[in-house]
This record gives sequence, structure tokens and C-alpha cells, in this order.
Amino acid sequence: MTKIDSNIHLIPPQKINSKKYAFYGAECVILTRDNKILLQLRGENWQRFPGYLTNFGGQIETNETPLEALIRELHEELGAKPNPSEIIFLGAVTEAITKHSELIYVYFWYDKTGTITGCYEGTVKYFANVQEILAEPKVMDSTKWALKKCSQIAIL
Repeated sequence: MTKIDSNIHLIPPQKINSKKYAFYGAECVILTRDNKILLQLRGENWQRFPGYLTNFGGQIETNETPLEALIRELHEELGAKPNPSEIIFLGAVTEAITKHSELIYVYFWYDKTGTITGCYEGTVKYFANVQEILAEPKVMDSTKWALKKCSQIAIL
């Protein structure tokens, strides 16, 4: 584990203990065909983290790899059809907001061919740049980390 700051711990994939975490998820920073950053705004009535901006994604099901879960979730939530070879793994993290009890596999995907057909979960929010998102009051820590990571490696 590498402690990035008090909010994020980066977990090396080879050190992941399959029984340690209460939840395993996969999520994705998405850059749309028209170069907008696409995030999900959770409704105020959501049970988990209501009103937060987050990446699209969700829980990894039994016998699914994180990448398979991500592709399934992006299809369910956005109608998207990402090509697995175009998805970039950024890292596996835990967040302070969950007391580091949940492991999230974080990815980046550029929907350069425009396969997204709509938003079928939460409310879609488009942003022109990372700074605009980081100025928002309620952004999940994994999303903040992923956006900064994308900026560092020059893919956003």
C-alpha cells in the first residue's frame, strides 16, 4: 500500500487480499468524443454518498474481473460499448470516506467513436476540464485521484 494522502491509499494489484475488503468495484474516468469529461451525479436520495460526483462504474460480481465489471457497468449505465484494448488501468485505491474498507479499480476510457447512448443511472454531468470538477464541493476521493492521475500522465 502507498498512502497518497489521508484520503487515498494506492494498493498494488499483486498485494490485493481478496478477503480484506467489504466491497470491490470498478470505475472509469470517461472522456467523450467531443473531449468533455463525463461524470455521474448521484441523486440526493441515493443510499450511498448522495449528491456526490463520481466516475461511472459499480460492483465487481463473482467470477468477474475488474475490467469485465467495468465494461458491463458502462454498458448498463451509459449504453457504451468500450473496446477493452482502449481502457487504461490507473490503479486500485481505497478511500477515507469508506474507512478504506472498499477497493476500487480505477480506469480511464476515451469514447472516441461515441458509443455512449444515454445515462441510465444517476444524472450525467459534463465538464470542460479537471479544475472545473475539483472546484465542486462533493466529489468522491477516488474520482479526484483519478482525474489528477490522468492529468499527470497527460491523457486529460
